[in-house]
Amino acid sequence: MDLEVSIAARILVGGGKLPVAQEEILAALGADSPVAVTEDALAEYCRAVSEKSSCKVYVWMDREEYGNANVFNGGSDYEVVNEVCFLCVCDCGKETVRERTDRWNSKIEEVL
Repeated sequence: MDLEVSIAARILVGGGKLPVAQEEILAALGADSPVAVTEDALAEYCRAVSEKSSCKVYVWMDREEYGNANVFNGGSDYEVVNEVCFLCVCDCGKETVRERTDRWNSKIEEVL
């Protein structure tokens, strides 16, 4: 199985959405790859940035495991067989949302 992990964040400041790239988050956490980042580390990053910026911050991670699925007549499709979505939201340093789901829900729509 292959694993694909992506991490991103948005800082909601001054009526706008400031995107934070995965590379910036990894550098702040001292991580070499997104696979090594824990949900606790992302939540702490979210809290710290939110507190420093005095605003709302969204941080999310999407983990997709790829493998063989839908095997018919000896053939197979290589696709996502498991997905874990993590979302953390902090407002002025206070954690307001922290959840792990198997798909994205309406809470992330505010920042996408």
